Order: sequence, then C-alpha cells, then structure tokens
Amino acid sequence: MKIAIQSRFSELRWSRIRQLWRLFLPHVRDNRRTLLLAALAGFGAMFMRILRPWPLKVIFDLVLVPTEAASESRLLGVLAGWSSGALIAGACASLLVISLLWGLFASRQAYLTALSGQGMVFALRRQVYAHLQRLSLGFHQRRKRGDLVMRLTGDINMLRDMLADALLLGVSEGLVLISMLVVMTVMNWRLTLVALVILPLVALTTLSFSVKIREAARHQRKREGRVAAMVGEMLRSVHLIQAFGRERYQDKKFRRSNKKSLNAGLRTTRLEASMSRSVEVLLAAGTSGVLWFGVHQVKAGLLTPGDLLVFIAYLGSSYRPMRKLARVSSRMSKAVVCGERVSEVLMSAPEVSDRPDAKKARNLKGALRLDRVKFTYPGGARALRRLSFQVAPGEFVGIVGPSGSGKSTLLALLMRLYDPRGGRIRLDGRDLRKYRVRSLREQISVVLQEPVLFGATVRENLAFGRLDADDEEIESCARLANAHEFICELSEGYDTAMAEAGASLSLGQRQRLSIARAFLRDSPILLLDEPTNSLDATTEFEIESVLRQLMRGRTTLMVAHKLSAVRDADRIVVMKRGRVLEMGTHDELMDRGGWYARNYRLQRGKERPWYKVSSDSEKAAEVVPFRVGGATG
Repeated sequence: MKIAIQSRFSELRWSRIRQLWRLFLPHVRDNRRTLLLAALAGFGAMFMRILRPWPLKVIFDLVLVPTEAASESRLLGVLAGWSSGALIAGACASLLVISLLWGLFASRQAYLTALSGQGMVFALRRQVYAHLQRLSLGFHQRRKRGDLVMRLTGDINMLRDMLADALLLGVSEGLVLISMLVVMTVMNWRLTLVALVILPLVALTTLSFSVKIREAARHQRKREGRVAAMVGEMLRSVHLIQAFGRERYQDKKFRRSNKKSLNAGLRTTRLEASMSRSVEVLLAAGTSGVLWFGVHQVKAGLLTPGDLLVFIAYLGSSYRPMRKLARVSSRMSKAVVCGERVSEVLMSAPEVSDRPDAKKARNLKGALRLDRVKFTYPGGARALRRLSFQVAPGEFVGIVGPSGSGKSTLLALLMRLYDPRGGRIRLDGRDLRKYRVRSLREQISVVLQEPVLFGATVRENLAFGRLDADDEEIESCARLANAHEFICELSEGYDTAMAEAGASLSLGQRQRLSIARAFLRDSPILLLDEPTNSLDATTEFEIESVLRQLMRGRTTLMVAHKLSAVRDADRIVVMKRGRVLEMGTHDELMDRGGWYARNYRLQRGKERPWYKVSSDSEKAAEVVPFRVGGATG
C-alpha cells in the first residue's frame, strides 16, 4: 500500500514537472541559440576536465615512479624516450593550457547561462504581467496583492533555476559523469564497479530529500506571500495606522508572520544541509572503498601508481557532478513550487472574455435595457435579483438606494468587469456579451468616487483616457474640467511627475483630473460612481457644474448617496436588495412619499434623526436610528 502511494505521488510529481515544462517551453525555445552556445561551452569545459589528470599520470609513471609497464603502454610509449626535464616541462605546460581553456569555457558557459536565464525571466515576467491585467476582477478579489507581487517577482526569479541553470547543469554534468565513467571503465572496470556501488544510495537519498524540500519550499513561499501581502496592506493603510496609533500592534502582527516565514525558510535550509551532508558521507565511503581496493591492485602489480592517481582524480570529478546534480535537485524542488505558483496565474482563464461571434462595438448611441439581471459574487450574497429597467440614449439616470443594494455592482456589469449570472443587459439592442470586451469599454467613460491616478506626469495621466491625444486636446479637456489653472501652478506644469496615486494633490484636484480624462475619452456612455461623495460643499458645487458639461449628449448613469446630486436627473432608480424599489423623476418620487422622499428630506435636514442604543446579552451594543413617532428611517 505504501509503495503504491509513493508510486502515485512520484507520478503526480513528474506529471506536474512536465506540465510546467510545457507551459514554459516557448521561453526556452526563444533562447535556444544562447542555450546552444552555452551547451557547446559546457562541452569544451567537460573535455578539459577529462584531460586534466593525464599530465600528472605522465609525471608519476615516467618520472617519479617509472615502471616498465608504463613505458610499454600505448598511451605513454611515445613519451618514453623524453628526458625528465622535457616531461616535467611538458606536463606543466599542459596543465597550464588545460586550466586556461577550462576557465575560458567555464566562464563563457556561466555568462551565456545567466544571459539566457535573464532573458527567460524578462519574457516570463512580461507574460504574467500582461495576463494579470486581463484577469477578471473576481480573480483579483480572491487574491492578495502582495502575494501576486511575490509571484511576479521572487517566484519568477526562482524559476530561472529550472528554466536555464537546471537544464544546462543537468545536461552538462550528466555528460561529464557518463564520460568519466566510460574512461574509468576502460582503465579498470573492477575499480569502476566499486565506485558505482554508492550510486543507487546517492540517487535514493537525493530523491527522498527532494520531496521533503519541495514541500518545505511550498510552505515557505506561502508564508513569504503572506508577509508580502501584509507589507502591501500596511503601505496602503499607513495613514490609518498612524491616525489610530497602531504602529506597535502592526509590528507585533508582522513579527509573528515574519517569524513563521523565517522558520519555514530555516526548515528548507536544514533539509538542504542534511541532503548535502548525507551525499558527502556516501561519496566519501565510495572514495574510501576505491582507494582501499586500488592500493591492493597497485601492490599486486595490476595497476600503476599513475593509473590509481588518474582513477582517483576521475572519481573525484565524477562525484562532483553527483554533488551538483543533488544541488540541482534541491533547487529544482524549490523552482517547481515557484513554477506552480506562476502557472496558477497563467492557467487562470479570464471569467469575462470575447465570444467567438462577438462584434466590435462602434458608434454606440447608448440605449440600455436590463432584463431580469441576476448576479451573485463568488462565495458571497446575491447582489442583484431580477433587476429590470431601461435607459434611453442621452438620458441622465440617477441610481440611489441604501448601502449594499447593488448600485456599484450594476456599473461593474455595464463595463463587463463581470457578466450576469442570469438575465440580459442589452446595449443598442444587442446583448453586451456579443460585443468584444475591449471595444465595448472604449465606448464607456468612468469617473469614480476615489480618483485613480498613476505615478506618472499629469500629461500621461490625462492621456490615459486616449493615448493618441495631442497636447492641444489634453489642455482643452483640462480647461473644460477647470483643471488647467492648478496644473499650470505645479512645478513643471503638465510635465510634473505626481506622487503615487496622486497623493501630492487634493481630492478635488484629483477628481478634476479624472473628469478631464473622461472628457478626453469622449465616449457616448458615462458612468459616475459617487464622484462628489467625499468633497466639501464648495468643491462639490464646482465638480457638479463640470460634470453637467461632461454629461451633455451622453447616456449617463450616476450612483449617488447624496440624493441632491441626482435631483435634476431625467429619471431616478431607487434600488434595494438588488431590485428596483422605486423609479421616476424627483418630483414624482417626492409625491409618492417612499424611500426616496423620506431620505431626501432627511438629508436636507427637514427630518432630524434620533438614535437609541439597543443592548443584547450576546452582542455588543449597536446604534439604531429612528424617528420621532416611531417611523424607522
């Protein structure tokens, strides 16, 4: 039973390695010329290593301990007539030339191997980066950013061991080992058999430790991913940590996570050290056996001292590849784990993709129709339940409702960041899924509550809306968004490099840049997700006046918590629990006296809420709003 389980485990391991090789083989092919040159240099270094012991044999058998058998041998017979001085000079010169050539070939092999490895890392990182951008939001919401960064950087660097180093080292060292064994067998097959006794033990030891190292490395990379995720979370939330004075608390959390990562790394290191120690002991035992048996053969006259010296030198050279192959096995075990983490990203298919019959979206008018749309987040509650309404071309529709009613989810579906789980969304009479994703999104402009800016120049951030825009168009859109004046006051104007996420600008300035970018995109459909929610009253008024210009002639959907922002909308859709609760103009909804009317009056201060505290024996106290007279708000 145990043997069957181990056999199955080994089969799965090798199938996983083969799967990884198939995934990364294109990058190996792209660097095949460099890898071939590295292999040729490795063959040259291998040949020099085979030649290295022979000058010493000449000195031992013809100068130091001359024997009649050595003088009559086919290999040394040509040199038997040389003087001792000529033999010593020739041997020294040969050693020097062999060492120089070996150094030349070995250094060239190392450089070419590093070059090909870096080339593969460069190409693979580009592939993973491009793929990450195209994966749906659901994938990114299930993953921690720091862990994804770790896969894109550290894991890919580790893969270089598998893609280049392991490939070349495995081939070159394997050829060296085979060559040495062939020469040793020709010299003395009995000694070769003694030397080979330990090979199965070395192989079993290496295999056994490799399995443990791979499992330890998998645990280590998981822990390192969590540390990276924690660092990313801290950098995004450093203002909140400082505001609450929670630096020490975060330090303790990080220390615990970092300690677990350290322990996981130490376990991997201990296993690698144990494997090296075990292999060294086995190789030393093999060398001792060959030396004991070889000395007896020299005493019996069956072997010359030079032959034994060359054989021992070859034995050391043949054991060196075994050591390297053991180290390669250890590195391969860790590289396979990193490869699994990278391939998990590459093999993740986008949840939103183009259908075979999808058409390019162009010159859209913006007529929207939602027909019983349903959506549920993976592992979460249902966000939309049979949502239905229509939007005419050029119409301004406000989307309001309590938190969690599915307002932002609706905008995400319109951009095809997700696809509905049921029902249909039609745009100009065609199902959204029948448009190509990229062309559809080119027809949509977005302004978010929290403006998204990049750590680039102001000009580059504005041109993100349309990459082929010229300087005159960029400046014109900045003027429309009332952003030109403050941009000109920056140190280098439009060429000012902004801090990450535009942190050097106020929220109102960042929102103006976001609106200017939407102006530049000039799309027929405009989606606004609470664009004025976090602004002061003065800035809110200024932004609203700019947004009115932006909305002209465009189909606009604005999600808002401040109901005054959508008072002038052509139609207001009130959502609750993923359904349409009310729909109509501002005046119509006020006359009905429903959710919209109550909350509008509440926000305008015409109804002032009171608060009571309800306690529960099993839960902490919670604040519950209520109105005078008992009507809950």
